[in-house]
Amino acid sequence: MNKKNIKMLLILLIVLVSSCSKFLEDYSQDLSKVEGWKDLDELLLGDGYMKPSMITYRNSSISFNNPNLVFLHFMTDELEQNRDDDYGDTFYYLRKYGGFGYYTWQQDTGLDKDGRYIGGTDAPWDLLYAHINAANIVLGQIDKQPAATDDDHLAKERIKGEAYFLRGAYYFLLANLYARPYDPNTAGEIKGIPLKTSDFIEDKAFERPSLKEVYTQILADLDQAESLLQNKKKGSIYRANIEATYLLKSRVYLYMQEYNSAAIYAQKVLDLNSHLTNLATVSPGSDVFTKDSKETVFSMGGYLLATFVYSHATREPGYIISRDLDELYHTDDYRLGTYVQRLPGGQTVFTKIGGKSNVWNKPFEISDSFHLRVSEAYLTLAEASVFLQDETRAKSVLAGFLATRMKSTVALSESGNDLIDFIREERAREFCLEGHRWFDLRRYTVSNAYKWSKEIEHSFTEFDYGNPIRTVIYKLNAYDPAYTLDIPRAVINFQPSLGESFRPHRPINSVINY
Repeated sequence: MNKKNIKMLLILLIVLVSSCSKFLEDYSQDLSKVEGWKDLDELLLGDGYMKPSMITYRNSSISFNNPNLVFLHFMTDELEQNRDDDYGDTFYYLRKYGGFGYYTWQQDTGLDKDGRYIGGTDAPWDLLYAHINAANIVLGQIDKQPAATDDDHLAKERIKGEAYFLRGAYYFLLANLYARPYDPNTAGEIKGIPLKTSDFIEDKAFERPSLKEVYTQILADLDQAESLLQNKKKGSIYRANIEATYLLKSRVYLYMQEYNSAAIYAQKVLDLNSHLTNLATVSPGSDVFTKDSKETVFSMGGYLLATFVYSHATREPGYIISRDLDELYHTDDYRLGTYVQRLPGGQTVFTKIGGKSNVWNKPFEISDSFHLRVSEAYLTLAEASVFLQDETRAKSVLAGFLATRMKSTVALSESGNDLIDFIREERAREFCLEGHRWFDLRRYTVSNAYKWSKEIEHSFTEFDYGNPIRTVIYKLNAYDPAYTLDIPRAVINFQPSLGESFRPHRPINSVINY
């Protein structure tokens, strides 16, 4: 391969927003050395996949590396601020990383508690499009690399398949952050997110195709991944594989309300791997899932969230399990004691993955926002089966799943919407703080078979030298437009034609003074 041409390509290559210029500088250095498929493989691993999250503590200074999509958890009904905590950790994320705007569903997520713009709203957008850019580069260059042996040909196919998987995954995430939930009746009319699939400069203004077109592209990428990753040996859980492709396709189809296809691909996963972790064998306080868990299909990123919600004898967590989520766990559920634990003081804390200091200064093994597990295939198949009028199959799948989660047999006498409610609550219990909940809450609002939404409140307490001053409460209404993020301010400034505000202004709903 001509090094000069590749270097020029990377210098000229642009992504969708100008704030990625530093990213391009880094790439121009890396790709000037590309001489074969192995270099592109390294590029994909280093810059195509989400980087592992890690908390670093050195010389009494703490930093959070590669937060990725940790903000997702602060928008849901899974967490609430620990009002008893005056340690300071409570607001560290909200202050340092601009999380207040996400936590309180502000129109502009870059606002702090005093209404000042502190930025950071473009970080998720830039992150995902930067990864897409890396996948585009690999896809644009991989076929040009020499392959002297059959193993070389297979390796090129694997790399290409992984790149297609990643691009499809990132566009799926972007669509579920910055576009409205997918309703098959309106998807062809509402705006999606910008698409770029080439690895060369395009001298044009980017547009927002319809959401249906975006999902068509997502499925096209995953179709390619499926074809290329078939019959490839499964390696590390940190590399895309055929199981991960089937599972992600089942999720995409579920969100599209194409239940037959969702069921087909969920079953394909289970045909390859039906392992479930038997929670009766898990010791309370230990990590429930690791890179070695048979139930783990794929993971990228890290569990940085665990550092905000861990608890031990000398300190309380900044965030605790919300009352809404806590009430879903019953005493005969093994997940009460492994995923979450109720403390003597009445608080419920997250324990699925540990975030104590013994895991600091090293990457987390699995992700808090993109961890694909076999459990998802079971619950997708059950949900799709109910909507396909096959409750017998749904209950059979649920029974097999619940046998590994519950201390006693669950009768499963529900039917119709009551059975859907049970499955939706089961998803909340099973996938707590794994990045599913925000997207589930969104898609339920447009379910043509059974629409549902809820009101969520988040409180924010300010302290003065250990004493609470006041608590302000914000409310997300049922079917709120704020389930869609506005395109970041920096992106709109770069190209105003992309802008369309969905989110309303979010005032304080009520105040408690102390």
